[in-house]
Amino acid sequence: CEKRLPQHSKDELGFLVESFNEMTRKIAQASDEAQRSQLQAEAERAYLRAVLGRLSSGVLTLDKQSILRTANAAARQILGVDFKGCVGNPFEMIAEEQEYLQRFIEAIKPHLSKAQREWREEIVIFGVSGRQVLTCGGATLPGDDGARAGHVIVFDDVTELVQAQRDAAWGEVARRLAHEIKNPLTPIQLSAERLRRKYLDTMDKEDADFLDRSTHTIIQQVEVMKELVKAFDEYARTPQLDLRHMSLNAIIGEVLDLYSGDDAKVSFRTRL
Repeated sequence: CEKRLPQHSKDELGFLVESFNEMTRKIAQASDEAQRSQLQAEAERAYLRAVLGRLSSGVLTLDKQSILRTANAAARQILGVDFKGCVGNPFEMIAEEQEYLQRFIEAIKPHLSKAQREWREEIVIFGVSGRQVLTCGGATLPGDDGARAGHVIVFDDVTELVQAQRDAAWGEVARRLAHEIKNPLTPIQLSAERLRRKYLDTMDKEDADFLDRSTHTIIQQVEVMKELVKAFDEYARTPQLDLRHMSLNAIIGEVLDLYSGDDAKVSFRTRL
């Protein structure tokens, strides 16, 4: 509060009283300004905490000695670390309890020592939930005298986004590959069917048998390739299981036909 003395005269004592009153007025004014500044600073800190708490990006702030000062909720969620015991400690100590964060720290440390105002880097870590891809960025916090006062580090988990981009790229590759494979399949199948129609009935039993098995294998493998092409086309969707009863002996016979021929140096004996 401001204390003022009554002024009764204009002599030296009166001048002293006036000086005292002026001094107390300035002290009161300075006190009020300091209180307003403190209230404003507290309001700004509360606002900053509210903003950081609602960000989906992880945010860490370090002082100029790389001591961790703040970490928001998103940082805890993305990295899987409870930063309560880390605040006030060197940045490197984060990895003492969580060894998988050593890669994260080693990637960021060079940027802290360089005179970089801003930087960006993609960092891959292998945490509790598996492989994580983080896009990280940072900036230098300016001090009152223009010197570096600390750093702010912002990062996002883009693992799902990167995986979606890769899936889309592979889907495009699969589509093009399916198109290139599909083109020659129909002529191959038609050629095998023409051979059967033209020569099967004109051959003796042994040759007809050989032609029948060979063309059957060609046609069957073309059908397998068509199913493969269809699977490529439907790469983005999970294929449904096609369960059916099959003859194991027939499957073995079809496989053996692929490796048997007139000039084969290997013979197969089967007991079905």
